[in-house]
Amino acid sequence: MEKDIFQRKDDHIKISINENINSRNTTWLEYVRFVHNSLPGINLKDIDISMKFLGKQINAPIIIGSLTGGTKLGLEINTKLAEAAEKFQIPLMVGSQRIQLEYPDTSKAFTSIRKSAPNIPIIANLGISQLIQMENFNSIEKIIHSIEADAIAIHLNPLQEIIQPEGETDFSNAMEKISQLNDYLKIPLIIKETGAGLSKNVSNKLINMGIKYLDVSGLGGTSFAAVEYSRAKKQNNHLKSIIGNTFLDWGIPTAASIIETRTVAKDSTVIIGSGGIRNGLEIAKSIAIGANISAIAQPFLKRAFNNLKEVESFIETLISELKSAMFLTGCKKIKDLKNSDYAILPPLSTWLER
Repeated sequence: MEKDIFQRKDDHIKISINENINSRNTTWLEYVRFVHNSLPGINLKDIDISMKFLGKQINAPIIIGSLTGGTKLGLEINTKLAEAAEKFQIPLMVGSQRIQLEYPDTSKAFTSIRKSAPNIPIIANLGISQLIQMENFNSIEKIIHSIEADAIAIHLNPLQEIIQPEGETDFSNAMEKISQLNDYLKIPLIIKETGAGLSKNVSNKLINMGIKYLDVSGLGGTSFAAVEYSRAKKQNNHLKSIIGNTFLDWGIPTAASIIETRTVAKDSTVIIGSGGIRNGLEIAKSIAIGANISAIAQPFLKRAFNNLKEVESFIETLISELKSAMFLTGCKKIKDLKNSDYAILPPLSTWLER
């Protein structure tokens, strides 16, 4: 069993780096078009992209999204990401910490993440399947404590679970457990998808339950269906590989998921726009259509696997692209993007008309 879980984590990293596991569908953010402003009326140098997130001041609305964790390779990657996040003062969400539940000794290694990033918001992460199986939340307290987390994300991954050879597919008590955990926690609870998007209906249920942070993680980026499809093929699991191939395009495109979630959001709801976001222009678009902040994951993985300098260069590029988009739309602050002029084109407009 020990070999299986450690091997699975490293499999996810290596497949994500070495194989094409991007969705065959796009985020649909290309169907959101800003209206160019020839007289922006601002100085590019005066643009301010700082904001507050999880009670801390951050320098840009960019979260380094959840990637991996637990194995030696995963923790090396997370440590590099933590160093970069601290340098640029942006949040970091760690990968699944399930491994700490089964092997508590690994918790010691996770402390290096907070040591590398003492001042930024750090988000813990655990799967809904593990939450459902818990009789109490003592182990979650340990997970949170190991990285001194400012929040914890529970990720919803039904698509991944039906394809993963070791998948756990009993989601019967998911809503009840989420509600119990939200009542129990002293820090914010984030509910996130894993590449298939949150619908208006699911978002509404979570918001009415009292969840204030939603990470849509829509279709268009890394496909865990593709990742698990690759693993199933390598294991000669014929049935799982067929199912994986059938559902490679399943999900709600990121742009549609952000807008659907925003339609039911309250003023206090914080929406994290993620799922295939690859540049600063797409960050600007995601915020304009309803997100408060964006998360990017897979592009950081490849760069962190190489070296820290590549991670830092990527963050600098994202910030420059975001500021450029804001300049060309006359937006001096992040909140101004909410009132920017843009058009929504088909098929995104057709989806929303339903």
